[in-house]
Amino acid sequence: MTDAVAFRDQLVDWVYEKAHGSVTENIPIMEFAESVGLNRDGAYTLLRFCRDQGLLNDKASGMGNPCALLTSYGIADVLERRRRRADPALRAGACRTRLLRWFYRQRIAQVHMPITGDFGQDDEALWEGTRFSDVEIQDAAEYLSDKRLIEGVSVDQLRGPVRAEITSQGIDCVTDWESNVSQYLRDQRGYGPTNYHGPVIQGNTHGGQWAWGNRDVTQSQTNQAVAPGFEPLAEAIATILKQLPAFDLDPDDQQDIEAAANEALAEMQQPNPEPRRVRRVLAALKGFLMPLALDAAREEVRELAQQGLDQINAAL
Repeated sequence: MTDAVAFRDQLVDWVYEKAHGSVTENIPIMEFAESVGLNRDGAYTLLRFCRDQGLLNDKASGMGNPCALLTSYGIADVLERRRRRADPALRAGACRTRLLRWFYRQRIAQVHMPITGDFGQDDEALWEGTRFSDVEIQDAAEYLSDKRLIEGVSVDQLRGPVRAEITSQGIDCVTDWESNVSQYLRDQRGYGPTNYHGPVIQGNTHGGQWAWGNRDVTQSQTNQAVAPGFEPLAEAIATILKQLPAFDLDPDDQQDIEAAANEALAEMQQPNPEPRRVRRVLAALKGFLMPLALDAAREEVRELAQQGLDQINAAL
């Protein structure tokens, strides 16, 4: 059976459209499930996954009839995703990363000089619920080729190589930098990390010291490393904590958001962090940032809140 949870974003978008953005309209989802090749069991699996993430409610589902209700967090999730979809810079960065990772997978599968355009039908080409266009893929291929992360054959009619293979530099980017093209290229210019390959919490999480991407840091407290895979998210939360004073919050509100952020950081220091606990705290953080990004009186506060949302979403 198709991996049901892969359709999370598409389902929430679909329910949002059917419900016209309402949290009171009950939407049967089998029509959607069948359109993406899911059977009834797959539909229930996907619905429960969205429920556990706080995006949909399944309380109106009956035997053999999976139904979804939007939550307020689900609405915020759809609106934020649509904003990201419309951002050409975010799309370009995501396409480069995913295309390079796809070329690496083709190498491992021993596919010689794969056709660049075939990437468009791969799951990697599905970002924020929509596929990258042919133009976006060609642009990403041209960029990766210019940076010598892939090399291949080009034709006059198209931008970037039509067939290509990943280079040794591209392999380094995938295996050592988690396919983060921009971070890898910054490191090649001499600004990347030398001693730390991810955030490290120094001392207690509350008011603790962080060190990453710093060539000359010298600290003496005991290091508490973030669990592998959670580093970008920890970095995003640490940045939000650092910027909190600029939001001019009520002291009680600031204390609440600090507690939520530090709870997430503490969980990510565990050997096996509980994803559900992290997601719950992230929902609280995004719920705090979303109204500020939309309605804060000061422009700088709106910009800071939007940056925080972008960092959290990019890390997920």
